[in-house]
Amino acid sequence: MNILTVLADPILPVFGIIAVGYAMGRAGRTSIAEARLINRISLTVFLPALLFDLLANAPIHEFNMAAVLLYTSVQAIIFTMGFLLARRVFQRPADESVLLAFCGIFANNAFYVLPISLLLYGESGVLPITTVLTMDTTVTFAGVMIALQLIKLGRVAPLEVVTTIGKTPLLYAIALGVIFSLARFEIPTPLQTFLDFNGVAAAPVALYALGVVMSTTTFVIDRSIVTFTLVKLLLFPAVIWAGLRLFGLMEGDGALFLLGSAGPAGTMAFSLALLHGVRTDAIVMIMIFTSVLTLFTLAALA
Repeated sequence: MNILTVLADPILPVFGIIAVGYAMGRAGRTSIAEARLINRISLTVFLPALLFDLLANAPIHEFNMAAVLLYTSVQAIIFTMGFLLARRVFQRPADESVLLAFCGIFANNAFYVLPISLLLYGESGVLPITTVLTMDTTVTFAGVMIALQLIKLGRVAPLEVVTTIGKTPLLYAIALGVIFSLARFEIPTPLQTFLDFNGVAAAPVALYALGVVMSTTTFVIDRSIVTFTLVKLLLFPAVIWAGLRLFGLMEGDGALFLLGSAGPAGTMAFSLALLHGVRTDAIVMIMIFTSVLTLFTLAALA
Protein backbone atom coordinates (compact mmCIF):
# COMPACT_ATOMS: atom_id res chain seq x y z
CA MET A 1 0.00 0.00 0.00
CA ASN A 2 1.34 3.49 -0.89
CA ILE A 3 2.91 5.25 2.12
CA LEU A 4 1.24 8.60 1.33
CA THR A 5 -2.14 6.91 0.99
CA VAL A 6 -1.81 5.24 4.40
CA LEU A 7 -0.50 8.45 5.94
CA ALA A 8 -3.47 10.39 4.59
CA ASP A 9 -5.95 7.72 5.67
CA PRO A 10 -6.04 6.31 8.34
CA ILE A 11 -2.82 7.55 10.08
CA LEU A 12 -3.44 11.32 10.05
CA PRO A 13 -7.18 11.11 10.84
CA VAL A 14 -6.39 8.98 13.90
CA PHE A 15 -3.57 11.33 14.90
CA GLY A 16 -5.87 14.30 14.27
CA ILE A 17 -7.80 13.81 17.52
CA ILE A 18 -4.53 14.40 19.41
CA ALA A 19 -4.23 17.71 17.58
CA VAL A 20 -7.80 18.60 18.56
CA GLY A 21 -7.02 17.83 22.21
CA TYR A 22 -3.83 19.90 21.98
CA ALA A 23 -5.76 22.87 20.56
CA MET A 24 -8.47 22.60 23.21
CA GLY A 25 -5.84 22.43 25.94
CA ARG A 26 -3.96 25.45 24.62
CA ALA A 27 -7.23 27.39 24.39
CA GLY A 28 -8.06 26.51 28.00
CA ARG A 29 -11.22 24.67 27.01
CA THR A 30 -10.10 21.40 28.61
CA SER A 31 -7.98 21.34 31.78
CA ILE A 32 -5.38 18.78 32.79
CA ALA A 33 -7.67 17.57 35.58
CA GLU A 34 -10.45 17.03 33.04
CA ALA A 35 -8.04 15.27 30.67
CA ARG A 36 -6.99 12.88 33.43
CA LEU A 37 -10.63 12.11 34.21
CA ILE A 38 -11.35 11.55 30.51
CA ASN A 39 -8.35 9.25 30.23
CA ARG A 40 -9.39 7.30 33.31
CA ILE A 41 -12.88 6.75 31.88
CA SER A 42 -11.34 5.44 28.67
CA LEU A 43 -9.03 3.08 30.57
CA THR A 44 -11.70 1.74 32.92
CA VAL A 45 -14.79 1.62 30.69
CA PHE A 46 -14.25 1.91 26.95
CA LEU A 47 -10.92 0.10 26.48
CA PRO A 48 -11.99 -2.96 28.53
CA ALA A 49 -15.10 -3.19 26.33
CA LEU A 50 -12.96 -3.01 23.18
CA LEU A 51 -10.41 -5.59 24.38
CA PHE A 52 -13.03 -8.05 25.62
CA ASP A 53 -14.81 -7.80 22.28
CA LEU A 54 -11.63 -8.41 20.28
CA LEU A 55 -10.37 -11.27 22.45
CA ALA A 56 -13.71 -13.03 22.90
CA ASN A 57 -14.12 -13.10 19.13
CA ALA A 58 -10.48 -13.90 18.39
CA PRO A 59 -9.22 -17.42 17.62
CA ILE A 60 -6.69 -17.49 20.47
CA HIS A 61 -5.78 -21.06 19.66
CA GLU A 62 -4.31 -19.62 16.46
CA PHE A 63 -1.85 -17.30 18.26
CA ASN A 64 1.55 -17.50 16.62
CA MET A 65 3.46 -18.66 19.69
CA ALA A 66 6.85 -18.62 17.94
CA ALA A 67 6.37 -14.93 17.12
CA VAL A 68 5.12 -14.25 20.67
CA LEU A 69 8.23 -15.88 22.15
CA LEU A 70 10.48 -13.88 19.84
CA TYR A 71 8.69 -10.61 20.64
CA THR A 72 8.85 -11.06 24.42
CA SER A 73 12.48 -12.21 24.29
CA VAL A 74 13.49 -9.07 22.38
CA GLN A 75 11.54 -6.98 24.89
CA ALA A 76 13.41 -8.58 27.80
CA ILE A 77 16.83 -8.00 26.19
CA ILE A 78 16.23 -4.38 25.20
CA PHE A 79 14.55 -3.58 28.51
CA THR A 80 17.62 -4.84 30.39
CA MET A 81 19.96 -2.86 28.16
CA GLY A 82 17.78 0.24 28.52
CA PHE A 83 17.70 0.00 32.30
CA LEU A 84 21.48 -0.32 32.52
CA LEU A 85 21.92 2.59 30.11
CA ALA A 86 19.58 4.87 32.06
CA ARG A 87 21.06 3.87 35.42
CA ARG A 88 24.78 3.81 34.66
CA VAL A 89 25.22 6.21 31.75
CA PHE A 90 22.52 8.82 32.42
CA GLN A 91 22.67 8.37 36.22
CA ARG A 92 18.90 8.28 36.61
CA PRO A 93 17.26 6.84 39.76
CA ALA A 94 16.40 3.14 39.61
CA ASP A 95 12.63 3.66 39.39
CA GLU A 96 12.91 6.22 36.58
CA SER A 97 15.40 3.93 34.80
CA VAL A 98 12.81 1.13 34.84
CA LEU A 99 10.20 3.39 33.25
CA LEU A 100 12.58 4.85 30.66
CA ALA A 101 13.49 1.32 29.62
CA PHE A 102 9.77 0.47 29.58
CA CYS A 103 9.19 3.36 27.15
CA GLY A 104 11.59 1.70 24.73
CA ILE A 105 9.68 -1.60 24.49
CA PHE A 106 6.02 -0.82 25.24
CA ALA A 107 4.13 0.49 22.22
CA ASN A 108 0.82 2.34 22.35
CA ASN A 109 -0.99 -0.48 20.61
CA ALA A 110 -4.29 -0.05 22.46
CA PHE A 111 -4.97 3.57 21.54
CA TYR A 112 -2.94 4.03 18.36
CA VAL A 113 -1.83 0.95 16.43
CA LEU A 114 -4.98 -1.09 17.08
CA PRO A 115 -7.49 1.45 15.73
CA ILE A 116 -5.29 2.02 12.67
CA SER A 117 -5.03 -1.74 12.10
CA LEU A 118 -8.78 -2.19 12.51
CA LEU A 119 -9.41 0.43 9.85
CA LEU A 120 -6.90 -1.17 7.47
CA TYR A 121 -7.45 -4.88 8.06
CA GLY A 122 -10.74 -5.30 9.95
CA GLU A 123 -11.32 -7.34 13.12
CA SER A 124 -10.39 -10.60 11.42
CA GLY A 125 -6.95 -9.30 10.44
CA VAL A 126 -5.61 -7.86 13.67
CA LEU A 127 -4.92 -11.02 15.68
CA PRO A 128 -1.15 -10.32 15.94
CA ILE A 129 -1.84 -6.83 17.32
CA THR A 130 -4.32 -8.30 19.80
CA THR A 131 -1.71 -10.91 20.75
CA VAL A 132 0.96 -8.28 21.42
CA LEU A 133 -1.53 -6.17 23.34
CA THR A 134 -2.51 -9.14 25.50
CA MET A 135 1.11 -10.01 26.33
CA ASP A 136 2.04 -6.39 27.01
CA THR A 137 -0.94 -5.75 29.26
CA THR A 138 -0.32 -8.84 31.34
CA VAL A 139 3.28 -10.11 31.30
CA THR A 140 5.24 -6.93 30.46
CA PHE A 141 3.14 -4.50 32.48
CA ALA A 142 3.01 -6.80 35.51
CA GLY A 143 6.78 -7.34 35.30
CA VAL A 144 7.44 -3.59 35.42
CA MET A 145 5.05 -3.22 38.37
CA ILE A 146 6.97 -5.91 40.26
CA ALA A 147 10.27 -4.18 39.45
CA LEU A 148 8.95 -0.88 40.82
CA GLN A 149 7.74 -2.69 43.94
CA LEU A 150 11.20 -4.16 44.42
CA ILE A 151 12.78 -0.72 44.18
CA LYS A 152 10.20 0.94 46.43
CA LEU A 153 10.04 -1.70 49.17
CA GLY A 154 13.40 -3.35 48.79
CA ARG A 155 11.52 -6.62 48.31
CA VAL A 156 8.65 -8.03 46.29
CA ALA A 157 5.29 -7.65 47.99
CA PRO A 158 3.24 -10.22 46.04
CA LEU A 159 -0.04 -9.40 47.78
CA GLU A 160 0.33 -5.69 47.04
CA VAL A 161 1.19 -6.36 43.39
CA VAL A 162 -1.73 -8.76 43.01
CA THR A 163 -4.05 -6.26 44.71
CA THR A 164 -2.95 -3.49 42.35
CA ILE A 165 -3.34 -5.70 39.29
CA GLY A 166 -6.70 -6.92 40.60
CA LYS A 167 -7.98 -3.33 40.54
CA THR A 168 -7.26 -3.04 36.82
CA PRO A 169 -10.44 -3.49 34.72
CA LEU A 170 -8.27 -4.08 31.66
CA LEU A 171 -7.01 -7.36 33.08
CA TYR A 172 -10.53 -8.52 33.95
CA ALA A 173 -11.58 -7.78 30.37
CA ILE A 174 -8.60 -9.66 28.97
CA ALA A 175 -9.11 -12.65 31.26
CA LEU A 176 -12.82 -12.90 30.41
CA GLY A 177 -12.10 -12.43 26.71
CA VAL A 178 -9.56 -15.27 26.78
CA ILE A 179 -12.02 -17.52 28.62
CA PHE A 180 -14.79 -16.78 26.13
CA SER A 181 -12.47 -17.42 23.20
CA LEU A 182 -10.95 -20.66 24.50
CA ALA A 183 -14.34 -22.01 25.58
CA ARG A 184 -15.88 -20.81 22.30
CA PHE A 185 -18.71 -19.09 24.17
CA GLU A 186 -21.04 -17.08 21.99
CA ILE A 187 -21.51 -13.49 23.12
CA PRO A 188 -25.23 -12.71 23.61
CA THR A 189 -26.51 -10.29 20.99
CA PRO A 190 -27.41 -7.46 23.45
CA LEU A 191 -23.92 -7.67 24.99
CA GLN A 192 -22.31 -7.63 21.54
CA THR A 193 -24.30 -4.50 20.69
CA PHE A 194 -23.07 -2.88 23.93
CA LEU A 195 -19.47 -3.77 23.09
CA ASP A 196 -19.73 -2.53 19.50
CA PHE A 197 -21.30 0.75 20.58
CA ASN A 198 -18.90 1.58 23.44
CA GLY A 199 -15.63 -0.05 22.40
CA VAL A 200 -15.07 2.34 19.51
CA ALA A 201 -14.89 5.26 21.98
CA ALA A 202 -11.71 3.99 23.67
CA ALA A 203 -9.08 5.30 21.27
CA PRO A 204 -10.44 8.77 20.39
CA VAL A 205 -11.25 9.60 24.03
CA ALA A 206 -7.79 8.60 25.28
CA LEU A 207 -5.94 10.27 22.40
CA TYR A 208 -7.88 13.49 22.96
CA ALA A 209 -6.79 13.46 26.61
CA LEU A 210 -3.18 12.85 25.54
CA GLY A 211 -3.36 15.92 23.28
CA VAL A 212 -4.52 18.05 26.20
CA VAL A 213 -1.61 16.84 28.34
CA MET A 214 0.82 17.60 25.50
CA SER A 215 -0.51 21.17 25.32
CA THR A 216 0.86 21.98 28.79
CA THR A 217 4.22 20.25 28.37
CA THR A 218 7.42 22.29 28.21
CA PHE A 219 9.50 20.92 25.36
CA VAL A 220 13.05 20.04 26.35
CA ILE A 221 15.62 17.70 24.84
CA ASP A 222 18.46 15.91 26.57
CA ARG A 223 20.58 12.85 25.81
CA SER A 224 18.29 10.43 27.64
CA ILE A 225 15.20 11.64 25.77
CA VAL A 226 16.95 11.37 22.40
CA THR A 227 18.36 7.95 23.25
CA PHE A 228 15.12 6.33 24.37
CA THR A 229 13.16 7.96 21.56
CA LEU A 230 15.55 6.27 19.14
CA VAL A 231 15.33 2.97 21.03
CA LYS A 232 11.54 2.97 20.64
CA LEU A 233 11.49 4.45 17.16
CA LEU A 234 14.30 2.46 15.54
CA LEU A 235 16.13 -0.11 17.67
CA PHE A 236 13.19 -2.11 19.03
CA PRO A 237 11.37 -2.47 15.65
CA ALA A 238 14.68 -3.18 13.89
CA VAL A 239 15.54 -6.05 16.24
CA ILE A 240 12.00 -7.44 15.95
CA TRP A 241 12.31 -7.27 12.15
CA ALA A 242 15.69 -9.01 12.22
CA GLY A 243 14.36 -11.76 14.49
CA LEU A 244 11.29 -12.34 12.35
CA ARG A 245 13.48 -12.58 9.25
CA LEU A 246 16.08 -14.80 10.92
CA PHE A 247 13.54 -17.36 12.12
CA GLY A 248 11.37 -17.26 9.00
CA LEU A 249 8.39 -15.67 10.77
CA MET A 250 7.96 -12.66 8.50
CA GLU A 251 5.51 -14.41 6.19
CA GLY A 252 1.81 -14.29 6.98
CA ASP A 253 1.04 -12.30 10.10
CA GLY A 254 4.69 -11.56 10.96
CA ALA A 255 4.43 -8.11 9.40
CA LEU A 256 1.75 -7.16 11.90
CA PHE A 257 4.00 -8.15 14.82
CA LEU A 258 6.50 -5.71 13.36
CA LEU A 259 3.76 -3.08 13.08
CA GLY A 260 2.88 -3.72 16.73
CA SER A 261 6.48 -3.00 17.75
CA ALA A 262 6.63 0.26 15.79
CA GLY A 263 3.97 2.26 17.62
CA PRO A 264 4.79 5.25 19.84
CA ALA A 265 5.72 4.80 23.50
CA GLY A 266 2.67 3.74 25.48
CA THR A 267 0.92 5.82 28.13
CA MET A 268 1.31 3.13 30.80
CA ALA A 269 4.82 4.39 31.65
CA PHE A 270 3.38 7.83 32.41
CA SER A 271 0.54 6.32 34.48
CA LEU A 272 2.97 4.22 36.52
CA ALA A 273 5.23 7.25 37.06
CA LEU A 274 2.31 9.19 38.53
CA LEU A 275 1.31 6.22 40.67
CA HIS A 276 4.81 5.76 42.12
CA GLY A 277 5.86 9.40 42.33
CA VAL A 278 8.54 9.07 39.65
CA ARG A 279 9.85 12.05 37.64
CA THR A 280 7.78 12.32 34.46
CA ASP A 281 9.31 15.04 32.27
CA ALA A 282 11.56 12.73 30.19
CA ILE A 283 8.81 10.12 29.88
CA VAL A 284 6.30 12.66 28.55
CA MET A 285 8.81 14.01 26.03
CA ILE A 286 9.55 10.49 24.75
CA MET A 287 5.80 9.91 24.33
CA ILE A 288 5.43 13.17 22.41
CA PHE A 289 8.39 12.65 20.08
CA THR A 290 7.54 9.03 19.32
CA SER A 291 3.87 9.93 18.74
CA VAL A 292 4.88 12.45 16.07
CA LEU A 293 7.75 10.53 14.45
CA THR A 294 5.91 7.20 14.21
CA LEU A 295 3.45 8.87 11.85
CA PHE A 296 5.94 8.02 9.11
CA THR A 297 7.21 4.63 10.28
CA LEU A 298 3.69 3.31 10.81
CA ALA A 299 2.62 4.59 7.40
CA ALA A 300 5.58 2.79 5.84
CA LEU A 301 4.86 -0.50 7.62
CA ALA A 302 1.06 -0.58 7.44
